Amino acid sequence: MMRSLALVPALAAAAAPLPALAHVTDRAFVLLLPTHLYAWGGGLAVALSFAVMALIPMTRLRAVRRLRLPLGELPRVAGAAPSLVSLAVLAGLVVAGYVGDRDPLSNPLPTVVWTIWWVGFTLLHALAGNLWNVLNPWRGLHRLAAAVVPGVRERLLAYPRAIGFVPAIVLFFGFAWFELVYEAPQDPAILASAVIVYAAITLAGMVAFGVRDWLHYGEAFSVFFRVVSWLSPLVGAADERADGAPRRRLALTVPGAGLLDIGTLRLSGVAFVLLALSSVSFDGLSRTFWWVALVGENPLEFPGRSAVLGVNTLGLAGVFAALFGVYALAVLAGRWLAGSQEGIVESLGRYVVAIVPIAFGYHFAHYLPAFIVDGQYAVRALSDPFALGWNLFGTADMHVHAALLTNHASVTLVYNLQVGGIVVVHVMAVVVAHFLALRRSGSARQAILGQIPMTVLMIGYTVFGLWLLSSPTIG
Repeated sequence: MMRSLALVPALAAAAAPLPALAHVTDRAFVLLLPTHLYAWGGGLAVALSFAVMALIPMTRLRAVRRLRLPLGELPRVAGAAPSLVSLAVLAGLVVAGYVGDRDPLSNPLPTVVWTIWWVGFTLLHALAGNLWNVLNPWRGLHRLAAAVVPGVRERLLAYPRAIGFVPAIVLFFGFAWFELVYEAPQDPAILASAVIVYAAITLAGMVAFGVRDWLHYGEAFSVFFRVVSWLSPLVGAADERADGAPRRRLALTVPGAGLLDIGTLRLSGVAFVLLALSSVSFDGLSRTFWWVALVGENPLEFPGRSAVLGVNTLGLAGVFAALFGVYALAVLAGRWLAGSQEGIVESLGRYVVAIVPIAFGYHFAHYLPAFIVDGQYAVRALSDPFALGWNLFGTADMHVHAALLTNHASVTLVYNLQVGGIVVVHVMAVVVAHFLALRRSGSARQAILGQIPMTVLMIGYTVFGLWLLSSPTIG
C-alpha cells in the first residue's frame, strides 16, 4: 500500500546534537514510502533501456552520435588571470576559516567548500565542461611561486608515467576520508589547515613534475572535474580562422556523447573513476541504520564519528575494493560471453567510462538535499566572512528556508528528483556501454552478449542506490 512520504521529528531531534559532519545541516530522518516499488521500478527501467538499445539499428545509433549544433567561437582565456582571482578568493576563505565565526553555518569556508564548490561546481561541470582547468587556483599559485623563487618555473623531474593517476587516487582517497570519516571536516579552522596542506602538496607536485603533468595525473580535483566534464553537452573543437590563427569552436551535442571519445583508460584511471563512485556510495551507506547497527552502534543514540573512525576507514576502502572487484568480474564475464580476444586491462579501461554517469548521478542525488539548504547558508555567510558585522551582499540577515526538507510536498519533490537522477544516469550508462561494445565487437549480437553482465551490474547498482535513498539514516 502506498504510504505518505514523511519525516520522523523525533529522530531529527535526536540527531540535532550530532557532531562533525561535512554536510553541516544534516538531520536524521526516515522516509515512509514504497521502497520496493521505487527500487525495482528503477531497475526495470534500466533493463528495458538495454532491451531497447538492442533493437535499434546501428545506423540510427551512429546518427544520434554525430548530432552537433554549432554555437560559435570560444573566447580566449586571459592567461593566468582567472587562476589568480580564484587563488585570491581561496586565500580569503582560508583567512575566514581562522578568524571568522566558529559556527560552520556562519563561516563561509565550510559552506563554500562543501556545498558551493564540491556539490554545485561539480554539477556545473556536467553542464558546461571543464571549468576547473581555467579556474583552479593552482596555476596562479605556481605563477606566484615562480615569481618569488628562481628556478621554480622549470620542473625538477620527469613525471613517471608508469604510475599514471596513482597520486590523484591517493589524494582523492585522503579527501574522501577527511569528508566522510574524519570527526570534524566542517570545523572552519581544521578545514582551513587542510586546504593549506593540500595547496602545499599541489605546489610541491607542480614544482617537482611541472604544472601540466601534475595537474593531469597528480592533482585529484583536476582529474575529478575533467572526468565529470566528459558528460557535458558542450564540446569544443580546435581549428583555424581564415587568416590561419588558431581558434576553438563550441558545439552542443547529446549529453554524455563525449564519453565515446575518451578512448581506453589505463588501470589507474579505472581505479580513479571507481573510487569516485565508491566514496559517495559509502557516504550514503555509512549513514544508514543498517550500517550503524552492523558496526555495533545504536542508530538512535549514535555517539558521533569518533566512535566509528577505524571501522569506517576500513569500510571506505572496502567498498572501493568491492566495487572494483564486481566491475572486473562483470567485464571478464562479458569478454567470455562475447568471445572477445581483447586484453583484460584494455577491456577494463574501455568500459569504465560508462561508469562516469553513475558516479555523477550518485553525487547529484546524494548531495542534493544538503545543497538546497547549505547553499542558502553559504550565501548568508559570504556577506560577513570575517565575523566583523559586515553585510557585503545584503544577505547577512537572510532567512534560511530549512523547512524545504521537512515539508511533505518539497521532500517528495526532492526525493523524486533524486530517484529520477539515479535512474537516468544508469540508463545513460547502459547506452554508453552499448556504443562502446558496438565499436569493438564484430557484430551486434556479440556486443549485446558482452554487455549482459555489465547491464546486470548496473541494474543491481540502481536498486542499491534507490535503497540508499529510501533507508533510514542517522544524519
